[in-house]
Amino acid sequence: MDSIRQDRSAVPTEVELKLLVAPEHLDAIRDLGWVRDLCHGRPVRRRLVSTYFDTIDGTLLGRGVALRVRRQGRKRVQTIKADQRDSAGLFRRLEWDCAVAGDRPDLEAARAAGLGDLLEGVEAANGETTRTAGTADLAAGGLHPVCATDIHRTEMRLAGEDWAVTMALDRGTVSADGREEAVSEIELEVTRGTPGAVYALAERLAEAAPMRLGRVSKAERALALARGAPPRQPVKADVPSLSRDTPVGAAFQAIGRACLAQMAANEPVLLESQDPEAVHQMRVSVRRLRSAMTTFADVVRGPGLDDAKAELRWLMSLLGPARDIDVFLADILDPVIARVPDDQGLARLRALFTERRAAHYRDMLAGVGDARFTRLLLRLGTWIEAGDWLADPARADARAAPLVGFARATLDRRRRKVWKAGRRFDHLAPEARHDLRILIKKLRYTAEFFAVLFRGKAARPLLKDLARLQDQLGALNDVAVAGALLHGTLAEHRAGATGAEEAERAWGAGLVTGWHRRDAVDALDEAGRTWARLRKRRLFWTSGGRR
Repeated sequence: MDSIRQDRSAVPTEVELKLLVAPEHLDAIRDLGWVRDLCHGRPVRRRLVSTYFDTIDGTLLGRGVALRVRRQGRKRVQTIKADQRDSAGLFRRLEWDCAVAGDRPDLEAARAAGLGDLLEGVEAANGETTRTAGTADLAAGGLHPVCATDIHRTEMRLAGEDWAVTMALDRGTVSADGREEAVSEIELEVTRGTPGAVYALAERLAEAAPMRLGRVSKAERALALARGAPPRQPVKADVPSLSRDTPVGAAFQAIGRACLAQMAANEPVLLESQDPEAVHQMRVSVRRLRSAMTTFADVVRGPGLDDAKAELRWLMSLLGPARDIDVFLADILDPVIARVPDDQGLARLRALFTERRAAHYRDMLAGVGDARFTRLLLRLGTWIEAGDWLADPARADARAAPLVGFARATLDRRRRKVWKAGRRFDHLAPEARHDLRILIKKLRYTAEFFAVLFRGKAARPLLKDLARLQDQLGALNDVAVAGALLHGTLAEHRAGATGAEEAERAWGAGLVTGWHRRDAVDALDEAGRTWARLRKRRLFWTSGGRR
């Protein structure tokens, strides 16, 4: 768009999905029969050379802003992308373009378009400067080139009855400070229709060639080269922005996107570092999504929901055993070893469970690294954005209803279930405490989803107690199942063990079990105090704050 817009509300929103694919598959995808059938017009081939600019201290990147000047033949186009958000690889961001005369940004044009707040404190590019970040004599707010991309793109315009998507097949390089990385990816951008069209198209492409979702833009990859990106960290849950008037159906979509975003964000961390926290956070994302499915069951039920639950069960079958072993080692076995470091029986148990953990991690990494995981994310995205639940006329009114009433009724229903299950808390059997913990977890997730609709600060005490009690009951459950886990593992490894080895392992198992059973009494008392405090908390979603 060459014209300059006068306010940010008029800046268009880009909705784009990125797929990482091996270079040898790009031509095959371009030549797929069904892709050519959907293609309108001839594919367009062009070379795109882009230079990205920032200040010495990374002001723009810190604000989530990418500023580039792209060379397309004789043309020069300045682009600013901002407010980036994503859901399982789906980028949603403001994008503003204008023609410029040379190879450097024109900040006055951007400010005239209403983007001055994004560029506050940033000065125009410094003359002919081509130095990279870290140059001492650049003004603090002065723009300078920090990285570049050189891409050969084949662009195809695909369309169906109610959708249109621009598919770009990109291969080339990103570079900075003399370093270079190859690029081979597919970008799918919605030009007509809903994000569901992008997911559905990506699903079909993923059946034709192995690929993974990409969550990092070319600019971010190049900037990472320039600045030395730190290792990726596990990603915690993000609560979507909702309002009281948000339709119930749209609220489920927002929550579902947030869960998918967390799931997808932890995939590269898990595969690259095998960080146990990434396993935990990916499992949290699954649990939150399943909780949302239950919360909104009356709105989203149908064959698509059943299929989505089946896919999540497969993923949990990989994450669950790996996470359980991590918890056993970190919270059950290692605290005892720290107190009795020279015990041979404990050392043999540690070696045994470390071997078992390695086997579970191999299975989990193979599954998450497989094409099935990518297809799972895409299918879930398609179902959330354009699933069968959205087409049921019988539930149209329920989908369109304001969220606040639905939220109050749901929170109160879940609260009553927790209160009922926790009666005679001090006398609950381990199985009943486990059931109570599941109900508390569902209430906590639902309260986190909806707290923004009410007075946010008022929700904090209740949420804090719910989280604390969930953890306390979880620790008690870990102790309860540790004995069965120890017994089963020792039985599996009895064959081939010498009598001395078996005796040492049995001694270690008894030491671990006894140690934690001794502490369980105090832990249960502490959980009881949290429960009593929770019961007295004001309910933030009710007008009178009744308990």
